[in-house]
Amino acid sequence: MLKRIESILFIQTLIWVCLLPLSAQTSINLKSSKSVNNMMEDFVTIGKANENIKAWRIQIITTDDRRQMESAISTFISLHPGVNMDWKHVAPYYQVRVGYYENKNKLMPFLLDLKKTFPSATPVYDQVSKRALVSN
Repeated sequence: MLKRIESILFIQTLIWVCLLPLSAQTSINLKSSKSVNNMMEDFVTIGKANENIKAWRIQIITTDDRRQMESAISTFISLHPGVNMDWKHVAPYYQVRVGYYENKNKLMPFLLDLKKTFPSATPVYDQVSKRALVSN
């Protein structure tokens, strides 16, 4: 059902983009069936209800030594300023994760670069807060 909604949104956007250059004065009214409107409302409701989404990240270190984790964070920030980074404590380990990626292929070039400094860096599929994505 989600793919169908995405397809409908894509078609509506394509029509809008194609007609936009015709005139800035033109008003566009899209008519859709009640079932399409209901699906769109459900899509928006579900999207607002879910605080988290799944995204790929790179975990640069997993350690039980907090000082080692803090050192890795300092090194990462000095080498890659502006790249999103956070850490969490999953007892007894500290995990440092960086970046947000739509799919695994998009993170691979950065992962290869990170492995020079952080040999244990690995891709992970993670629950990510939508607020964190918007703020970065």
